[in-house]
Amino acid sequence: MNTIRTALVTTALIAASTLVHAHASDDTRHSVTISADTKDGDGPEHISPRQRPVAGKPHLVSTNRWSEILLKDNAVYLQMTDAGLKDLMQPQAEHDKDEGFFGNIVKAMALSGVKQVLDRSITLALTDTRSALVRDGEVIFVTCQGKEIFNKVKINDQVQKYPQASAEEFVRSINRLRASLPACRT
Repeated sequence: MNTIRTALVTTALIAASTLVHAHASDDTRHSVTISADTKDGDGPEHISPRQRPVAGKPHLVSTNRWSEILLKDNAVYLQMTDAGLKDLMQPQAEHDKDEGFFGNIVKAMALSGVKQVLDRSITLALTDTRSALVRDGEVIFVTCQGKEIFNKVKINDQVQKYPQASAEEFVRSINRLRASLPACRT
């Protein structure tokens, strides 16, 4: 999983760098960086297509509205929200006219690449988890091997936190469901 996370972060940084260097140095530019605290070794989480929330299933949106965690098919999915993706892809109208034809092409290519990478979910099957917990507004999943997943996920240098009461309710629901599933698979 470290390779996948590194690829996501690298692609986002390259695209953001491309946008920054296509403008004058005094130009302020909206960009996105994504990072996650990773430990040595690959974990059970993997990249999958974006998911839509399912009515009646736990769903949680971060306080800054950039990320969400949802439950579907006995797995949890961490992904950017539609609003987060839209904000990322939002054209900067006041700068577009100054970029010229070539600048607009470079920007469109960079944003397209970033959207392709970020328009995904990081997925964790509940059968690969021991439990879920809330720590200072972060929803964290502990794998069967004791590794913490989805902790210290940052978007634009902001750790993704969730409303405390909603996060605690979400974790209670996940832990109840987790208890009804087979024990950690090996």
